[in-house]
Amino acid sequence: MHGISRVIDWNSNKAYQCPRCRHDTVADPSRREVYTCGTRFARFPRLQRFLRHVGITCEWCTKRHPVSVDGEPFGFLRHRHNGRGTYAEDQFEAWLYDTDEHPDHRDRVRYLNTRPKRADAMADIAHWRSFLDRDEDDLSPVLAVVADETFYKYGPDMTDEQEAGFLDGTLDVYGVGILRPYAPPHRRRGQFYAAEETFTWGLIAPAGLEGIYTQQAPEPLAAHAPQL
Repeated sequence: MHGISRVIDWNSNKAYQCPRCRHDTVADPSRREVYTCGTRFARFPRLQRFLRHVGITCEWCTKRHPVSVDGEPFGFLRHRHNGRGTYAEDQFEAWLYDTDEHPDHRDRVRYLNTRPKRADAMADIAHWRSFLDRDEDDLSPVLAVVADETFYKYGPDMTDEQEAGFLDGTLDVYGVGILRPYAPPHRRRGQFYAAEETFTWGLIAPAGLEGIYTQQAPEPLAAHAPQL
């Protein structure tokens, strides 16, 4: 098929590896599925048109989604798909750019955590920003602008102009809300969590706004953001 990379042989004797980059992917690949992590591989590539396609996470093949703090690159999120069928789970990995401490390790990044929700993964990035850049006793909340991956961008209520913006990458859909730190004597003192009740979802705005804001939300979303 044009525009889709070909399916290559999965290494059946190395159950954990992506056959192209050799990094960990999935523990128990099925004979009846095509796995996609940038690389597409299956036990029987010639049967790919009859096999179910499954998205997985491969450390080196998967696209990063940068998260900025007040407009400056700080970390990134990565979408991860675990399990199969009715047991499948969508999860999000939080990573931190780490160019100073270990400059030659893991492509200059540090893994933080895997969370069930994008906002929760961003809270881990907010915690590290707090840990590195401010007093640990500062319990000030921050704003999170989070890409809304559940929003149906091509429904009947979308205008032609909006659909065109989604397709060419100039528009995206966001949620905006507050990340709060746990207060002492909580055992996770200083770590952030997403205050779900504060989030407003389904906000259409220019692409590239996802991030953490310590003062105020970006102008296109300011009217929908809770006050810090």
